[in-house]
Amino acid sequence: MISSEWSNIDGHRLFTICASTPAEGDVAQETERSIDAALEGMAAVGLAPENIVRSRLFTRDAQGRQQASDVRRVRLGGALRGASSSFWDPARLASGARVRIELTAMDLSDGAKEVVEYAPPLAPPKFVRLGGLVFLSGITDMTPGLAAQVPTIRAAVDASLGDAGTNLRAARLMSVFLAREEDPRAALALVATLFPEARCPVTLTQVGGYSSPTKRIEIEVTAAGA
Repeated sequence: MISSEWSNIDGHRLFTICASTPAEGDVAQETERSIDAALEGMAAVGLAPENIVRSRLFTRDAQGRQQASDVRRVRLGGALRGASSSFWDPARLASGARVRIELTAMDLSDGAKEVVEYAPPLAPPKFVRLGGLVFLSGITDMTPGLAAQVPTIRAAVDASLGDAGTNLRAARLMSVFLAREEDPRAALALVATLFPEARCPVTLTQVGGYSSPTKRIEIEVTAAGA
């Protein structure tokens, strides 16, 4: 199953493709095939894989999330590395699929992508920069409770944007991923209260879980660069 969409942020065209393939072989093999399908779809519209700025991974369960993440780290490493996040969420997957990959690439013919890592490096990079936009990887926290996690995530967002030479006022999109057990209205209210400078669209979608059961929310930010 493949779907795609185009969007525009600050005059930059972005192409997002979502791919899943039948559950044949193990999860690692299925992840390989899904990534191949997504990259082929990007190539079909003339986009280079080096222009990937963000990847999201969804799997059927927590164990599959880890296996698929390991494959993605290898296949989408080096020049293909983008800001990233990963979740398990069976409700999001097509029947018979265990993995779904989402890749976003910028429609840009020139320009060098900058990938900035955490210190020490983590599975996701801190952010990538291309074409005047900064893409933060999804940020989570393990402090108990949603109300405690959002302020900590806000501080981490500020730190990452500061390292990129920008700030929350330059945010162009915030994507919130919330555990299904949590109240989306309460989460949006927390985000509005704690991210008041972000005068941009905020999207919220619910997922089954993350890399740890203590995580309740993950926030991605896309912002204009300095």
